[in-house]
Amino acid sequence: MTICYRRLVSGPIRHRLFFRREAEVLPILGPLPVRVRISDRLSFSRRLVIDQSFVLNAMMPSICVRKCALSTGLLVVAALFIGNPAYAKRNDDSVVMKNGDRFTGEIKKLDHGILYFKSSYMLQSVQLDWVQVDKLQSKDQFFIGLQNGKRYTGGIEKLGGTESQPAVVRLDTEGRAIEIKQTDVISIQQSEGSFWSQLNGSIDYGLSYSSGNSALNSSLGAGVEYQRTKTYVSLATSSQFSTQSSGRSTNRYTLDGQYFRSLSPQWFYGGLLDLLKSDQQDLNLRTTIGAAFGRTVKRTDRTSFLIFAGTVFSHERYFPLANSKPLQENAEGLLGAKFYTFRFKVLDLRSFLLVYPSLTDAGRVRISSDSNMHIELIKDFYWDFHLYENFDSRPPVHAARNDLGVTTGLGWKF
Repeated sequence: MTICYRRLVSGPIRHRLFFRREAEVLPILGPLPVRVRISDRLSFSRRLVIDQSFVLNAMMPSICVRKCALSTGLLVVAALFIGNPAYAKRNDDSVVMKNGDRFTGEIKKLDHGILYFKSSYMLQSVQLDWVQVDKLQSKDQFFIGLQNGKRYTGGIEKLGGTESQPAVVRLDTEGRAIEIKQTDVISIQQSEGSFWSQLNGSIDYGLSYSSGNSALNSSLGAGVEYQRTKTYVSLATSSQFSTQSSGRSTNRYTLDGQYFRSLSPQWFYGGLLDLLKSDQQDLNLRTTIGAAFGRTVKRTDRTSFLIFAGTVFSHERYFPLANSKPLQENAEGLLGAKFYTFRFKVLDLRSFLLVYPSLTDAGRVRISSDSNMHIELIKDFYWDFHLYENFDSRPPVHAARNDLGVTTGLGWKF
């Protein structure tokens, strides 16, 4: 029997013995002795206890070790890719529309009433109205969200309905079949999909110029969402720049992050992060971070509305002004609401409202609101209308109480 190995030296080392044929491969980690079992074709066996203080003089060239390691690595990688179902996504899902159109390929997801489907002959996924889907069948596993907030993992099949028998969706989960109304299914996600395939986002840009006063306005916005069975994460940022010949230039930057996790079909908890820089309010940077507990008031395939409450901590740094304290720290309460509605191939509207009553500065209240309306122009491209406002009832410095703005532009969603 041929054995190829590396030399071992005393001290804190990390080496590995490599054996050909039937020898077991075991690592040597730390000062503990390691048992190595060596056997030949006649099943003759013996045990050898190796301590780090024991030195083996390597007689075989090091290239033998490299070949053994490379062969083992290739076999492991091949086994992972062949045996792991995550890399064996089926491509035989079928969808039949009510007008008779039939598609065979891969179900990507169902989101806000749109079923995303891709066949091998398509360059991009097509968007199908979920209400117009007559039949659907797949042997893959999906994350399925219902209107009542419940979520399942399993196979899915939609059966065509009749005038007397409405269409139903059959879910095969945990060894049992569940039949529910088609309108109760509001989301479908691939259970073996990669992280990047689960992201939904958009980016938009607007630019305007007026020659009368040489006014230039530029706006940039971007957002991304990630949602799994019980987790929702969103991150959004925006930038506005304004300048004109007869006045000063102003900048406004925001960064908002939210994390929510379901406790039950209706209740959730999470955290929020908000960063704001506003020249209009002489605010160099405000950082707000906190936690919230909330409830989903309404949830359908086209509309969602949720409310939440909690506490936050804010750190404010204003531009230095005479007779003022540029640094402020506050504990504040939080009351919030988020609303979303969607109309297929028409528009979608997102809006949120946050109210911060101060706990350390009685009587001071801050309000932050942000609304975006997207009107679809062509596939994945839209016209954006953005309205934002940041109000402070009693700024700690002599600055504007309100920062209100409207921007428009073109955007792309993914």
